[in-house]
Amino acid sequence: MNLMAQNLRVSQYEQTAYELRGIVYVPHYRNTKIFVGPGYPRHNMTRYSAAELELMGANPRMEFLWSRGIGGRVSDGRVSDSNP
Repeated sequence: MNLMAQNLRVSQYEQTAYELRGIVYVPHYRNTKIFVGPGYPRHNMTRYSAAELELMGANPRMEFLWSRGIGGRVSDGRVSDSNP
């Protein structure tokens, strides 16, 4: 089975993401209270909270994403520069 067919079988969940100036920030995989943008963590280590994104003018939007945290529930996993 090719990778595309395998990906189609993975459950996706409706989750809040934020769009700011054309860039979409999605919940971090281990901690859904943290939002990250494209290139995280290799090329961009910037992390934001929902409140920070809203203060900068980001608009919330719903996206269908792979499960974040444990079983798609909010998770408070530790995220830092040494543990992205």
